[in-house]
Amino acid sequence: MTAVVKELDEFSKALRKLKGFARAGFVAELDMENVGLIEKYQSDLLADGMRLSGWAIQEGSSSLYGLIHERLLAMYICAGRALEAERQLWEMKLVGKQADGDLYDIVLAICASQKESNAIARLLTRMEILSSLCKKKTSSWLLRGYIKGGHINDAAQTLIKMLDLGLYPDYLDRAAVMQGLRKRIQQPGNVERYLNLCKHLYGASLI
Repeated sequence: MTAVVKELDEFSKALRKLKGFARAGFVAELDMENVGLIEKYQSDLLADGMRLSGWAIQEGSSSLYGLIHERLLAMYICAGRALEAERQLWEMKLVGKQADGDLYDIVLAICASQKESNAIARLLTRMEILSSLCKKKTSSWLLRGYIKGGHINDAAQTLIKMLDLGLYPDYLDRAAVMQGLRKRIQQPGNVERYLNLCKHLYGASLI
């Protein structure tokens, strides 16, 4: 399973580089055939990982269950599979293995990028017990997930909630949301959103 995780990670890195080259105009955009091949290869890797996990659960000791779900979590994170990754977090918890807080934040960001609202709500329940520093960190991951997915209105709403809680977002995050709203300023309601965000930022002495 570790080998599958490593291959998925390397594959994801290579794919991100390829997409970056395509955006920069260095290579042609991927056509539907190549996209299909990429998705099939990734799905085949995930299927291999699932088969291996099934064998490990069937043949191994229950003491290994936490480690198995941890590997599955890593697989789904590498593949950007939001709901599957979230499920593994809860599966780990059920077998008595608590995932690191950073993993919750990473999965939260993936869910935000894909706008999986129910999963986001479930993952945010842990915010109640976090310190202010950890709340800012988790909120920042949520914010960046929305930005990455192009969900600028949700990002703006998250930024405002952070300000209301006294959690000051980093400059680059604020700038990304402001820029995103400006690009969409002609869309209905975005002028009001932009002005509302400016008002909150001004109130926090951030502009």
